[in-house]
Amino acid sequence: MSEEFDCIICGAGIGGLLTGAALSQGLGLKTLVVEKTGVLGGRSGVIEKEGFLVDAGLHVIRYCKKSPTSTIFKKLLGKKEKLQMIELGDAKLYSGGKWHDYPLSAAAIETTTFFNEEERGQFKQILGEEIISAKVDELFDVNVKDWIDRTEKKYGIKPGPARIFLETLARFMLVSYGNLDKLSVGELIAGIQLGLKAGKGACYPAGGWKPLIENLASKIEANGEIRKNTKVEKVLIENQKVVGVQVNGSPIKSKIVIVDIPAQEIFSVLDEQLFSADFVEKCKNLIPTAGISIDYGLKEKVSEFPGSVISADPFTMSIFTSNLDPTVAPEGKQLYTIFQPTPIEVVKDTGKSDEIVNKMEKLLEEMFPGFAAKVAWRRVVKWRMVDGAIPYVSQHRYNRPSVKSADIEGLYFTGDTYNGPGTGGEIAHASAELCIRTIMKDLNLEIKK
Repeated sequence: MSEEFDCIICGAGIGGLLTGAALSQGLGLKTLVVEKTGVLGGRSGVIEKEGFLVDAGLHVIRYCKKSPTSTIFKKLLGKKEKLQMIELGDAKLYSGGKWHDYPLSAAAIETTTFFNEEERGQFKQILGEEIISAKVDELFDVNVKDWIDRTEKKYGIKPGPARIFLETLARFMLVSYGNLDKLSVGELIAGIQLGLKAGKGACYPAGGWKPLIENLASKIEANGEIRKNTKVEKVLIENQKVVGVQVNGSPIKSKIVIVDIPAQEIFSVLDEQLFSADFVEKCKNLIPTAGISIDYGLKEKVSEFPGSVISADPFTMSIFTSNLDPTVAPEGKQLYTIFQPTPIEVVKDTGKSDEIVNKMEKLLEEMFPGFAAKVAWRRVVKWRMVDGAIPYVSQHRYNRPSVKSADIEGLYFTGDTYNGPGTGGEIAHASAELCIRTIMKDLNLEIKK
């Protein structure tokens, strides 16, 4: 006799875990999560190294209490649960050999040394008229470069700090090495508006990502199962309806299947002949964010910076993670991660990517003199996929695949390549919330209290 579940989730990335926790505990559905590796969390996973809890790159929760992550915990898990988070401090910008407070808030604009008084006044005007008051839906198909060019001309801004700030902000918010002529300014401004509304730019989960992932797993297992080191061979479909999945040559029945696999790879478990040509093309042509990260276990503290650290040239973003939560590093030591978005063709080229690593480490010694002497260990990762979809005009939220299949009944998607609003890693969390709410509507279900 074959097994049967109310819903099956293929993949245990952060999107799959958030979705599974809500379906299992919040909606009371018997849920099976199938993960091909032995690690939960996907690209939000954590490793333990010499007493350090090391994230897979940089991972924060943007917008804190206003984030989809927080919303899922508060409203979609069956009982109100407060997600414990640590707010990041003020960001720092390294540009032209000098440190500046990076103005990610109206208050910081008033005090940063990055602008002179004329530039400060111009940027405050831009913030009010072109960002806070912007009609975002009219801007998703406008690229960042054209918007900055138009803004410079409109406000008579001279080349210099204002443009550097706007370009760096676009790279930071949209997690991109450049290509400003392709990035969606609508996604950029939507993110800034939400950040201003939230009042907080980003938070880090208390204790790191490991306890958060374990918490979600426990909620799934309360009314279901997680099977690691188990591969879904294919999603079973009959008459354009989901009937289950095949694992180890045997069927497992379910009328609901959620695929937590990057859209570029879903046809490893789905028959593309069953889907529209437009959907297939949209999935296969998505361009992911790629880049290089270096994690450092430091023998002693290098910096007290409590927030994001950004460099303008080359563009990098980094965090002293143990300054946010000391529990992720042994006492007296420090955990630091730096990331540089990089074209995927460079990441794939060993010589060119090694050159990027060398330049990153040269930059670190410039920013923090004596840094190299304090390194206990380092881990270099060349990521071919950091986030599933760069927020280009061609693949903003309205141009990415939907979390609900238009072709197959009972088939849904979650993760950072689908149409949840946002940029970077937050897309996975937003797509999870959208997927949960879509299933609730389709099945006419309400959260169990």
